[in-house]
Amino acid sequence: MISKTWNFIKTKFLTKKFLIFGLIGVINTGIHMGVYWVAFNPLKLGPFFSNTIAFIVASVFSYFANAILTFKPKNKSSMQFTAVMAVFLMRLIISGLLTTGFDYIIQNWIGIDYGTYNWTTIIAPFFASALLIPIAYFALEYVFKATDHQKQIQE
Repeated sequence: MISKTWNFIKTKFLTKKFLIFGLIGVINTGIHMGVYWVAFNPLKLGPFFSNTIAFIVASVFSYFANAILTFKPKNKSSMQFTAVMAVFLMRLIISGLLTTGFDYIIQNWIGIDYGTYNWTTIIAPFFASALLIPIAYFALEYVFKATDHQKQIQE
C-alpha cells in the first residue's frame, strides 16, 4: 500500500509539470490574496464578493500562465478557454464556500478579530486555495487534453 501511494505521489506530483503548476499556483494564490485583501479591507466588499473578484483576477492569470508554461496545448481555442473557465467557476463556488466557512471558524471559534488584525483576512482564502490546488491540477490537465484533442478532430 505504501509503495503504491509513493509511486502515485512520485509520478503525479513530483514532476516538472506539477512543480511548474505549483509555482503558478503559489503566484496565483499571492494574486488572489492581494486582491482579496484590497477588496475586503479598503473597499469593504465582504468575504464573498472580495473572494469572487480575487478569484476572477487570479483565474485569468492562471489560465494564460498554465496554457503557456504547464499544459502547453498545441491548439488554443475559445472552447478551451470556456472549458477552463467552467472549471474555474466550479472552483469559485467551492472556494467561496470554503473561504466563508474558514472565515467563520477563524473569527468565531479561534477568536481572531479581523478589525484588530487586518492581515489575518488573507488566512481563509489561502487555506481554500491550498486545498484546491491538487484538484485543480487534475481537472485542468483533463480539460486541456480534451479540448486540444477536440480541436485536432475538427480539423
